[in-house]
Amino acid sequence: MVSEVYFLDLRKWRDALKGIDLLLSAAAEDIKAGERVAVKVHFGERGNYTYLRPAFVRRVVDFLKGIKASPFVTETTALYPTGFRSNAEEVMETARFNGFTEDGLGCPIVVADGPFGEDGVEVAIERAYSECRIKKISVARSIAESDALVVLSHVKGHLLSGFGGAIKHLGMGCTTKKGKREQHAAHGLVIKYERCTGCGECVKACRFSAMIMDGGHPVRDEEKCVYCNTCMFTCDQDAIELLEDGKERFQIALAHAAAGVMRALSDKPKVFLNFVMDVTVLCDCAAPAGNIITHNIGVLASKDPVAIDRASLDLIDASPIIPGVKASPPDPLGKLNGTDSTIQIKAMEALGAGRSAYRLVEV
Repeated sequence: MVSEVYFLDLRKWRDALKGIDLLLSAAAEDIKAGERVAVKVHFGERGNYTYLRPAFVRRVVDFLKGIKASPFVTETTALYPTGFRSNAEEVMETARFNGFTEDGLGCPIVVADGPFGEDGVEVAIERAYSECRIKKISVARSIAESDALVVLSHVKGHLLSGFGGAIKHLGMGCTTKKGKREQHAAHGLVIKYERCTGCGECVKACRFSAMIMDGGHPVRDEEKCVYCNTCMFTCDQDAIELLEDGKERFQIALAHAAAGVMRALSDKPKVFLNFVMDVTVLCDCAAPAGNIITHNIGVLASKDPVAIDRASLDLIDASPIIPGVKASPPDPLGKLNGTDSTIQIKAMEALGAGRSAYRLVEV
């Protein structure tokens, strides 16, 4: 069996907003009048300027209101303490800063995991793949308890997963801080003492007191560590790094979390839109997110997060790469970020949360 993926080709269409209506008409027919619909969006970090445009979100909201559903736009708090999204107040401030307001979107904005990122619903993960230790995941409550879910994903690169689309948005974007920590813990952290100068900058940078100096060198407390990776990014000696297979482990954990979110809404409508445009090397948490690697391709819609991500990668592979980008197909985003982006797709499919086989239907 194959999953249907609907495709709005921006190289042919001038009116992308009208095209979004066509995509939703095809993919969102299961959403009914009166249902409370969570519209999941990444608002972008402050200083990022390639996140999904608010106008696209407004069009989705208007479509849902047009079928008499009750949409709300939602986001979760970030795991890392740096930046401007570590609690609900900061998330809302950043949303306004980047142009996302309730007046502009035409509906309420809800921080799905509560004031401090701790409000979630524990969901068991039925299957296991590649010895992943995640057996249950904390799904952000406002998402888990919604009547339907529409996930709007800006397709871009990611330092750990290579590529970020629907799977990444489900696994990381729809979970609480606890769920995010469990996923990041899979990649591990290793201190390379032969490179360490004992400067102590990583200790100063850690807001969780998970790094202490002992004998002139830092020691990490695994119980306190939330795996935000602030210490790794702070070290100018590259003395803190992931496990050798850390990015593969991370993607597998990500897929387990995404499968858990799917299970939390197992009997409810779920629709995914992937915006394959402004495809940057890094994610929307980065400020800025690096260069764009290809021209704007289009918008995809599907009920299957695996199929839509596979189709997104295939469309990028088939598109001309902008001169100067130091990677070529297949999987240029994975190559630029030092990993194989398809690991998450294979893992998600093995977990029974979608199919990579798809039929592309142009609207």
